[in-house]
Amino acid sequence: MFTSFTVSGASLKLLKVGERGVVARVKGANPTVAEQIRRLGLAPGTSITLEQRSPRFVVRTRTGPLALSQAMIQSIYIRTSTS
Repeated sequence: MFTSFTVSGASLKLLKVGERGVVARVKGANPTVAEQIRRLGLAPGTSITLEQRSPRFVVRTRTGPLALSQAMIQSIYIRTSTS
């Protein structure tokens, strides 16, 4: 049986510390930034948790923590779900 839940999406920069999401897309990134994001393993479908916002924006993936540049943060969109 299913329980009610919602799925929403937002820019990664709107995530709060401790919140989880899944990378939905990389949008508006110039080719260099898109390549950096890809090399870090942040492809659509990657689960992330925001660990800190300051002094560096750090997300955790299954492979460990990643510090992201401002250009990367602005290019990554995530989906979140709440139950």
